Amino acid sequence: MKNVVLINASPKISGPSLSNYLVTLLANQFDLASICLSVINIRQSITKRLTLDDFTKLKEADAVVIVFPLYFYCTPGILMRFLEDYQRFIMEQGSLSNQTKVYTIINCGFPEPERNREAVRVIASFCKHVKAHFRFGVLIGGGGMLLETKNAGFMKKTIQALHNSFLTIANDIQNNEFETIENIDISVKFPKILFRFIGGLNWISLARKNGLKKKDLYRQPYR
Repeated sequence: MKNVVLINASPKISGPSLSNYLVTLLANQFDLASICLSVINIRQSITKRLTLDDFTKLKEADAVVIVFPLYFYCTPGILMRFLEDYQRFIMEQGSLSNQTKVYTIINCGFPEPERNREAVRVIASFCKHVKAHFRFGVLIGGGGMLLETKNAGFMKKTIQALHNSFLTIANDIQNNEFETIENIDISVKFPKILFRFIGGLNWISLARKNGLKKKDLYRQPYR
């Protein structure tokens, strides 16, 4: 039986989380009769001082999947702290004894999934430092829209693509091969003009909720 650890690295404190949805969707792809599955929520791990126990789980894992949203074209700070602390833990405990397979699922607010590629390279670099085997990433564009409209008719192909990519992860974990698998790009099939227009309206709405005006969004205080 293989040990699989899913990491939810969303920094969100409350409210709906796409990362949480993706972790749940991925977990449903596994046959629990042959997989020992556990989930680590990084925010809870740090705030509840569970990191040492979680680091032990990671060290003993056959496969790890890191799920997070893109923040400023890279990983959230809370995830970077967790990975850096885990690297120090590995250095103190000794290198990984098995060839742990590592995957990542990254979503961004841009419609283009390729915006996530730099963050994939960060995870791949981390794997080299802890001597884990990075396999591939699932790169998702239009993340926020996916969560809000996942049950809409026009989202069927995107949701099916998610299921297929997660099934690819599950199957790759089950076998002992290390053949190259390219990153998988998934985008929401929606006109980009409308996507950006709706996104702009959401920013204006959020600004007003925080006592700002539309023009405040265009300020350049550091220029």
